Amino acid sequence: MLLGKRGCCDCSYGHPTEDPGAMSRFDPTEIWGPPSSHETTHSPSESSDFDFFSGDSDFLWDSDAPTEGAYDDVGPFSQNPSSRVAFFLPTHYEAKYEYPLLVWLHSDGFNENQIKQVLPHISLRNYVAVGTRASRAVDSSGHCYEWRKSPAAIASANENVLMAIDEAQSRFSINPSRVVLAGYQNGGTMAMRIALQSPNRFAGVVSLGGALPQGCHSLSNLDLLRERRLQMLWQWAHKNPAYSSNRLDHDMRTALMIRAKLEVRKYDDDDEMNTVALADMNQWIMNSVIPASQNQSNDAWSTSPTQFSHN
Repeated sequence: MLLGKRGCCDCSYGHPTEDPGAMSRFDPTEIWGPPSSHETTHSPSESSDFDFFSGDSDFLWDSDAPTEGAYDDVGPFSQNPSSRVAFFLPTHYEAKYEYPLLVWLHSDGFNENQIKQVLPHISLRNYVAVGTRASRAVDSSGHCYEWRKSPAAIASANENVLMAIDEAQSRFSINPSRVVLAGYQNGGTMAMRIALQSPNRFAGVVSLGGALPQGCHSLSNLDLLRERRLQMLWQWAHKNPAYSSNRLDHDMRTALMIRAKLEVRKYDDDDEMNTVALADMNQWIMNSVIPASQNQSNDAWSTSPTQFSHN
């Protein structure tokens, strides 16, 4: 059970149970190894920039599978061959229901297919999800990528995320007010950087072990951020060498300055990638982000005040 208390400025700081048996780490050799031939849904000769995975255990979605409506014309995501995304569809996907969209940014050294291993531990039913690939390859085989901090790399990551959202909305039933951006380690930092640049595009942002991006350019639209009051979840393992209580205090002061609705959850572990943290992410999205997004209006359904007569 998560124990936490509500503080000022919508900051909540909690500690899950510290029972070691409650946490289960993925086998790194099984889950986080470079993609092998059986992990993809297309043959090496195919050039489609899309991979489809489904929460249904009987099959995987791919670009050649028999599909209905929007699924039969899957094509390249962009003209840049290094830009790829992977979609994960929930179990028993219903085209008439508007799903939340979870956009996942992988950790350095992996790729967009990390979404296939992560989503089953978050939820098999609640989301349509899309994994996006970082821009710079770090191995000769083209399986591993990392997030860079240069202005060009940040602009490319931002563009790829927004294009992935547009593509998901064009192909699947997505609620545009329920788009959540999440990432692991440097992917979490990039997720926050993108959310801070375009806060109105996201209902919330989650970072597992990724620090708040530094630099004045990250907060260039300060007035918009204060008005938006972005929902943020930071998940930290306090035994992680990258964790620093002083840095966390500094980042929380920054969140206070932009009036973010921040929740911090700390784990008795050396890595945030565990089943408890992923289950907590699902709980936070469903309990905090989704109810808040129900009050957001879409422009297509916006209304204006009407004057009534005294009769």
